[in-house]
Amino acid sequence: MFKKALIIGAIASIASFSATAEQSALSYTYAGIGYETGDIADIDFSGFGIYGSKALNESFFLTGSYLSIESDDQFTDGFVTDDIEATGFQFGVGFHTPISPTVDFVSTLSYSDAEVEFADESEDGNGYVLAAGVRALPSDVLELSAFIDYADVDDGSETGYSLGARYFTTPDISLGLGYGSSDDFDAITFDVRFDM
Repeated sequence: MFKKALIIGAIASIASFSATAEQSALSYTYAGIGYETGDIADIDFSGFGIYGSKALNESFFLTGSYLSIESDDQFTDGFVTDDIEATGFQFGVGFHTPISPTVDFVSTLSYSDAEVEFADESEDGNGYVLAAGVRALPSDVLELSAFIDYADVDDGSETGYSLGARYFTTPDISLGLGYGSSDDFDAITFDVRFDM
């Protein structure tokens, strides 16, 4: 096989990166869309993701994301050459609390499901992702974030980190740039978020 379990675990971790790397003090209720590029197990990929969050009260929120990526090049396994396509989604609950006037501690626990397709084969996996980190607001228009996440999906697990920066063009619209990494993946995300 071509490291499907490894790819499924990495997809779960990347989806977590998309969902948690962009928290805002202005709102824990938002929706966003982004472009992602990077590599998983030395296979270059690109694709898109959507994500959202809904505040439940002053400390808890629901979170969810969907990711669809495809290998940039074709991959050969034995006598078969084809693109690798992968999708993943997560939904979960999060908690946030201030640790200073401009810094929040944020954590999430999510269910994750991912599927990898290659030629006529497909494999899926599910599990959980735990993420924890901080976000800081050095100004009204700039947000910085740093998270550590652990994804345990079927037979594979990934521990990684993500860093993010977000520029608010208006109080409700922001542009984000993020970087996430673990042993088996590196990803860069560009996104637009709409706070509600």
